[in-house]
Amino acid sequence: MGRPDDGVQSWLDGLSFKAKKKLALAIKEQADGLAEKIKDAAPVRSGALRDSVKVRRKKNDLDLEVTAGGDATTRGYNRSTDYASPVIVDGRDNSGKSKTPVGQGYGVSYDYSRAVEFGTKDHPAEPFFFNTYRANKDDINKAIQDAVEEAINS
Repeated sequence: MGRPDDGVQSWLDGLSFKAKKKLALAIKEQADGLAEKIKDAAPVRSGALRDSVKVRRKKNDLDLEVTAGGDATTRGYNRSTDYASPVIVDGRDNSGKSKTPVGQGYGVSYDYSRAVEFGTKDHPAEPFFFNTYRANKDDINKAIQDAVEEAINS
C-alpha cells in the first residue's frame, strides 16, 4: 500500500520544471517569512536563541522546516558533587533539593530554547515559536494553496 503523500508526490513529479520552481520559491518565501517572525518574537539575552532560528531543507526543495534551538542553545549541566539534580535553567544552587545518584542524570544536557518556550518550574514560559506559527498558519497555507493553484494552471 502506498504512503499518503505518494499521490501528491506523483502529481508534483508531473509538473513542469518552471511550475515546480515557482512552487518551491513560494514555499521557501513562506518558510523564510515565518523564520523572520519567529526571530522577531524570540526573547533576546545573548542573541543565540534568536540566531538559532533556521529554515532547513528536508528531502527536496518543497519540503522545508523552520527550527529553533540545537547546538547553539544546548548546554551541559554538570555538578561538582556526587549528585546531579534536575536541570535548573538559570544554574542556581540546588542544595537541599531532591537529587539522583550519578549515572542517572549527571552530565545532563538540555536545549534552553525549550525551557524558554515552555517555561520551567522557576521561570514562566516566554513562548515565541509555536504561538508565532499558529498566528501565521492560515496565511502561510493560503499563500501555498495559491502557489499550487498557479502551478496547476500553468
